[in-house]
Amino acid sequence: MKNLRTPVFMLIAILAAGAALVGGMYAANTLVSPATLDDGDLSATYLENSREITDFQLVDHSGEPFDNTSLQGQWTLMFFGFTHCPDICPMTLAELSRVHTMLEDEGMGENVRTVFVTVDPQRDTQERLEAYVTNFRDDFRGITGDLDDIDVLARDMGIAHIRHDDNGDANYMVDHGASVLLVNPEGRFQAMFGSPHRAPEIAEDLRAIIEFHGSS
Repeated sequence: MKNLRTPVFMLIAILAAGAALVGGMYAANTLVSPATLDDGDLSATYLENSREITDFQLVDHSGEPFDNTSLQGQWTLMFFGFTHCPDICPMTLAELSRVHTMLEDEGMGENVRTVFVTVDPQRDTQERLEAYVTNFRDDFRGITGDLDDIDVLARDMGIAHIRHDDNGDANYMVDHGASVLLVNPEGRFQAMFGSPHRAPEIAEDLRAIIEFHGSS
């Protein structure tokens, strides 16, 4: 009997060791594998690998420089448009104002800011931008500069625009991309919110993205 029981004990020991090894490997993989955000639950398009933004030089509505370093330290919602826009721009900024109110109600307001970048610097002076953006929120920031410099940022963010002023009409319109872009606190392009823009959906996605980055 002694000779029969010894292999049984050895087999049990081997199985136990194997189970411990598998468990250890699983735990190691769980701890080492990077966390991922399930973008299937998001309305936004989330970039798993955030994109670097080319160096640019612009100014805000107060005349202060606005460049890559200005995008660091907070989450930034960015929207390109023009102050003569009849519908999409005011509707979007109104929804973004609602987003800020929702986040403030949850104690997350200080984490996010909004900037409005004009694609019509010829008409959108600093004074006009200030009056326009602060009509939605006092802390909204209007951004302008030479059109070539604006295009450096617009191209990186995937925003195209076309000005229709062939007939010399001063009340020309500008077609432009209507996405809201999200820049992370490192100053990198992180996500895109397509239209139509709805404040509850944007706020919900922002919560998920900010919480994910806070824990990853």
